[in-house]
Amino acid sequence: MDKPTFIIDCPFCKAKVAAIEQGSASITDFDEDVGEPFGTKLIVGSCPRCRQPLAGESQQVDFQGFQGAEEDRWSDVVRIYPKPRKTFLSYRIPRAAIESLSEADRSLQANANIAACVMFGRALEAVCRDILDPKTPTPAAGTPSPAKKQVMLAPGIKMLKDKGIIDNRLYDWSQQLRAFRNLAAHAEEVQISRQDAEDLQSFAYAIIEYIYDLTDRYEEFKARIAKKR
Repeated sequence: MDKPTFIIDCPFCKAKVAAIEQGSASITDFDEDVGEPFGTKLIVGSCPRCRQPLAGESQQVDFQGFQGAEEDRWSDVVRIYPKPRKTFLSYRIPRAAIESLSEADRSLQANANIAACVMFGRALEAVCRDILDPKTPTPAAGTPSPAKKQVMLAPGIKMLKDKGIIDNRLYDWSQQLRAFRNLAAHAEEVQISRQDAEDLQSFAYAIIEYIYDLTDRYEEFKARIAKKR
């Protein structure tokens, strides 16, 4: 009898594989607050090629008998081990950046490298706008909001460097992200390897971690040392 399998991205083989399922756990319940059911499934197994252990998560998207659904249906399995999705500590990171990085990660696991590069650029542009755009107060009732020109990626990266928010190396990484974003965003024939896309992902993570997480941690460190003194 054939063992059950599930499709998942193997970071070692760098390909989608039919992993051999060796165990699973799931929960399905109803959220009273939003009035909708939810379901999550954890699946563990091993790659049929390299035999490395893999774990993935799937979300239930259809529920039999709910809103006319004829059967239960689950989303594609997203790998959570090894090399799980990057998480950040700072609460200041803009939602658009976090969502873009999550979308890029899903694109990489689907071997959609061009789409991933577009999302890396979107994440970095969201950071530029968050850091550089002045936070204008909400106008009084009846007062029209003034037109606001948002910071775009290329000038935003330069401004981050000029203001000392990023150093020369992070600036170079940012320029590579911008260049690949431009290649990916235009309707031209282009090929981006998975290795290049994964390197760009690491650069995006490092830039955002430096600007937010490490900056926050350093400020907390300075405050703690000053208090001791």
